[in-house]
Amino acid sequence: MALLSGEYQATLDDKGRISIPARFREGVPDNVLVLTRGLIEHCVWAMTMENWEEFSAQFKGRLSIPLQMADMVHHRMLHSTYEVELDKAGRIAVPQKLRDFAGLSKDCVVTSDGFRIEIWDAARHADYERRIEEQFPMVLNEMGTDMRLLIDKGVQPGKGGL
Repeated sequence: MALLSGEYQATLDDKGRISIPARFREGVPDNVLVLTRGLIEHCVWAMTMENWEEFSAQFKGRLSIPLQMADMVHHRMLHSTYEVELDKAGRIAVPQKLRDFAGLSKDCVVTSDGFRIEIWDAARHADYERRIEEQFPMVLNEMGTDMRLLIDKGVQPGKGGL
């Protein structure tokens, strides 16, 4: 079952727990998520075990980059992973190492793109959203004709179309 997409405000409690929105929990078999560092941005990624196995397989011996670089990517992504279980209230405990990496404070944002959940510090997420908006026209231009055709047909990125 796939995770649903969306964005929600959340609060990190004093014990480092955060509630995963019910809408996202529906796609989590066995109430288990794998947590790791975000690949580029400083946030926490959470994936179902199935999605984690699919994602991590891409890093295990399949990177076509020099060995030292592959080892760095492997270490960065795979050595900071934690299996966590949703409690009866739908919360997960985010390990201190990941809270520090993501700079999580009390005010957080929990998002999902349907493949993974992202847990953000609210201020960092607002900054990330601002940077996306600033760079979005350039990104669309780089994507070229295919994206322009979708927009011309009335599909609006960020408006439920993409």
